[in-house]
Order: sequence, then C-alpha cells, then structure tokens
Amino acid sequence: MFVRSLSAGGSIEEIGGKAYRLSILARYFNVPEGFVITTKAYELWKKSGELPNKVVTEIQKYFTSPYLLEGRFPVVVRSSANVEDSKNASFAGVFESITNIRTFEELLRAVEMVFRNATSERVKVYTEHMGIEKEIKMAVLVQRQIDPELSGVLFTRSPNDPDKVLIEFAYGSGEKLVSGRANAERKLLPRIPESIGDKLMRELIQTGLEIEDLFGNPQDIEWTYDGTLWILQSRNITTIGKMKRKTNISGSWHILKGTPASPEKAKGTAKFILDDQPPEEVARIFPEGAVLVTYVLHAEYYKLFTRASAIVTKVDSMLSHPAIIARELGIPCVVGVDVELIREGDEVMVDGDEGIVYVKNPRTAFRRVNLWKASYEEDELIKELKAEYLNALERLDPDGLEEVIVKAFKIVKELYPKDREKAFNVYYFINVMMEENTPKILSKHFNVMEIFSRADHNEKPRNSEEAKLFKIYRLLKSFINYKDERIKDIPKLLFNL
Repeated sequence: MFVRSLSAGGSIEEIGGKAYRLSILARYFNVPEGFVITTKAYELWKKSGELPNKVVTEIQKYFTSPYLLEGRFPVVVRSSANVEDSKNASFAGVFESITNIRTFEELLRAVEMVFRNATSERVKVYTEHMGIEKEIKMAVLVQRQIDPELSGVLFTRSPNDPDKVLIEFAYGSGEKLVSGRANAERKLLPRIPESIGDKLMRELIQTGLEIEDLFGNPQDIEWTYDGTLWILQSRNITTIGKMKRKTNISGSWHILKGTPASPEKAKGTAKFILDDQPPEEVARIFPEGAVLVTYVLHAEYYKLFTRASAIVTKVDSMLSHPAIIARELGIPCVVGVDVELIREGDEVMVDGDEGIVYVKNPRTAFRRVNLWKASYEEDELIKELKAEYLNALERLDPDGLEEVIVKAFKIVKELYPKDREKAFNVYYFINVMMEENTPKILSKHFNVMEIFSRADHNEKPRNSEEAKLFKIYRLLKSFINYKDERIKDIPKLLFNL
C-alpha cells in the first residue's frame, strides 16, 4: 500500500516526521482528518518522474472514503519528510505546503510539487548546514482545510522568557494574516492555565502543556480555532538554549561598528575570503565554524556560507547576498565593517544583534579599501523610475514596487546591446535602489533586521504593515538573486554568467 489514514500512524521512515507526530497527537487531541501518501510512493515517483496509476488510484480511494475526507474540498497538502520535525532540526519553512486545493487534478499536482521540493537547493543548503547526511524520503499529508475564526502559534516556553508561554494569533485564516487583511496579536502568559481568565487562551495553554508532556520537550505548536481547537503541527523547540546573551568583552578587545544584518552572536577565528576565489575551492578549504570575513560575495558561495559561524562584510547592505543567506541559516551577520582591521587568524566575536564586531588585539589597518560602487546618471528616465519606486515604497505597496522593478529590467533588455551605456545606467539604478537604498529608507521607521529575519524564518506577521514588509522583502530577494523568471536571463545577457 502507498497510502494510509493519518490516524493509522506508521514509522518515520514510512510517513515522515510531521505525520508521525500528528498521528500520535490524533489519539489525544483534535487533528484535522486526512491521509498520508507514504515514502514508498515517493520512491516510485523518483524513478519515473510521475505518479504511477496505482498510486493515483489509492489516493482517490482514500480521498473519497466516507471515513476520511468524503471527496470534499478544500484540502491542504503538506510535506512530511523522514528528517522533518526531528530533535535537532525542525525544517520549519524549508519544505512545501499548498493550501486551498479544490480539484483532484490540483491535488495530484500539489503532491508532485512537494516531492520535487525534497531535492531543492534550499533543502540541500539547510541539510548541509545542520549536518544532516541522512537520505531524504518524502511523504505527503492531505488534510481537511479548516476555515478558522483564529489561527496562530503557541510556544510552550517563550524563546526569550522560558518561564512564560508565548502565543501569537490572528483573527481569520493564516492567508488573511500573510496578505495583510488581519492583524496579529501576541500574548506572553504564565505556564499556569488556571490563572488565565480567557477561555480559549486557558485551553491553549492546557493543551500545549499536555503536548509538551507527551513529547518530553518544549513545543512550537501550530493551531487553528473554528469553535473547536485544532492542532495542525507540533515541533520540538530546537533553539530553546539559544537565548540572547551579553557578549563577554573582558580583555583587550577592539570594537568595530557596522550595521546589524542577522541576529545572534558567535565567536571564532577570522578567515578572509575574496570574490576572486572559486566557490568550490573556498568551500573545500574554509574551516568549519570559522568567522567569514569578506568585502563582498555573491549567492554562488552558498556552501561556504553554510560552513561559517558568522559573516562580516565590508559592503553595507542588509540585502546583500551574505546578509540574506545568514538570516536564512540563522547565523549572525554584520555588514558595513572596516574589515581591513581584521587579520587572517584573529580571534573575533560577532554580535549580530547590535551590529558590532569585537577583534582581539587588533593591528593597524594596512589601508582602507574603497569598494567599487555602482553609480548611475539621473537622467529623465531614471528620475521617472525613481519617483515611481519611492512612491510605491512609501505606501508599502509590494505590487507597485514589483511593477517598477519589472519595468526597469524590461527597459534594460530593450536597450542592450544597442545602447549599452544607457542599459547599464538603468541596471545600476534599480540594483542600488533594491540593495542599498530600500533597507536604509525602511530602517528609519522599522526594525528592518528583525523583520527580515522573521520573514526568512517563516514566522507570522504581527500586523498588516509587517505583512507588507514581509512581502516586499521576499520580492526584493527574488529579484536580487535573479530567481524571478522574468529576469533570470539578465546575468547571461549583461555579464555572460
């Protein structure tokens, strides 16, 4: 058999970590009914690249079963890998989930999308960073989709205040929260249910503590409420020991100030890497756990970034590739630092929360290195594009920003190669606006590093304003990294890369 009901359970190797834990929870708590497409189906799909007819037949049988979903839509399709929600790695936000599925054809496409995601670059980087060598086997959960009054997350021990429970929630569905149509609320409450007056909060805390007792660890629980409290997922909190801590700066430490780009703190030996070194070479020679010091590096150095305990750069941009990837990997990063004061082998401490790098017994800088900076001439075309961009940014309008960015890159393609100078002028303009100016403008009004970090860790926006900022950040990332299909040809066109 390739499919089984969720409540039937099974081993982690058969149904994956998420489904395994939900099958246990279903014995004691309200879990939306559904079924699991097992890793055996995934193995068959890998061989042929499509779902075999016998698997499709079983999926249809379970979907229409009167004991399960009765053939009713909408449903949600979720990943459940054999490495997911484990003791040391939650894989939160790394694998795919697809909601609002309303036809059987959409259901099958969603299953294959989850299967394909098991071998994505994001998954590869995460597993390498977490030291996971185990082969990924993917199962897929199909569950009834709840139409909730409230939905949110419960931490049975708050990461910043372990003696309290942290509850974040929004009225309506998770989709309304992400789209900015609902405001998020946050409550920090005692771990004593009977001391709580609100009936739902009391039930949440009681349920959370029971789940914590069931699994023997503090839990990060996704829940939803439609008159009934439903448990959607529960993971061990793998970062409970990583509280913010004061940096020990006793002794002869010198302070180098920069811009905080990714939170947390780390200590290690400095290793200098330049962008003229081949990525595969530096990934091979870079010592595991060293502090990466560089002027500027780009996305092709992924493997190198995953070996570093922290990143320090000369380039001052929170949307530079090192900063983006550091936030995704959960390691500290400080940008805009005079790295010339740091020597290969120096002992350094990186405080990503405050934007400070401490260097043990620093020496005089040999020289100040002036990085090449993209510049552009502000002609009439650039003035028009700039006004449109700033207007959209001021309104926190992701769709407006996307329109201007796509328009600028379209102009670049139209101008190149017949007018190379004008094409590069537009290219440099839009990149400076995205990478340098946007974070600086937003930083005047928001804690940009915290918001970007929360977006990278797939946390829920707290309010409609933050939801727009999440969307803007993800939009800019896709263009800066050339992931958007509309501009993937730009590096090849302009630089033959």
